[in-house]
Amino acid sequence: MLLVFAVAAGLGGCKLEKHVATNDGDGQAQQVVSSDPGGDMDALVADIWSKQVLPHLQQTATDMAVLGDAIAGDVDVAGEAHGYRPSSEGSPWNFAARVQGTILAARTDTRAATAEVDVTADGKADVILQLGPVIRGTALRDILPFVDFSSFTDQIEFAQLSRSLNTRAYESALKDLPRDDLVGKTVDVLGAFTVRGDGPPYLITPVETKIGGS
Repeated sequence: MLLVFAVAAGLGGCKLEKHVATNDGDGQAQQVVSSDPGGDMDALVADIWSKQVLPHLQQTATDMAVLGDAIAGDVDVAGEAHGYRPSSEGSPWNFAARVQGTILAARTDTRAATAEVDVTADGKADVILQLGPVIRGTALRDILPFVDFSSFTDQIEFAQLSRSLNTRAYESALKDLPRDDLVGKTVDVLGAFTVRGDGPPYLITPVETKIGGS
């Protein structure tokens, strides 16, 4: 295992950010992200977003229609084939997904705005896209194999990492989206979601979003 140390600039000055080179199981090295006490999570996310977070989701995403059928059949089998979960016992499966479908309904009169999307063209919502600015859940953090709780100072810092990831997703993929007349429009989304024993529609946190015409 190779330890590589790099100095990253944060809002409170410089901090030491540690990257541990590991093997992802396919012979590819990946950098496990960690932080020193008091580390700036926003700065950390800014550093890894384009270099690690987006490439990982782009490379591992599965078409949502395929995922929906697989999860309905057996979530553990689907998880083994397409998902990821932290090693701690009882952790739920997380999935990276490519969502292409039609918006059936949208709720944009709230800070936790959402849009319901039909992926299978059966007239029913298969997923709910988070539009923000309030983004719920920890799917973006928990889908990343190079992010582990043991590499962070405590639960508070780990929770802040999730909030920083969600904020970055909103700023980069959702902030400039139109909010009017969404029903009937098509969407193409790259995102992540967590399955906690519930069925569809699954709550998707987007990191790339395109909205087309009706």
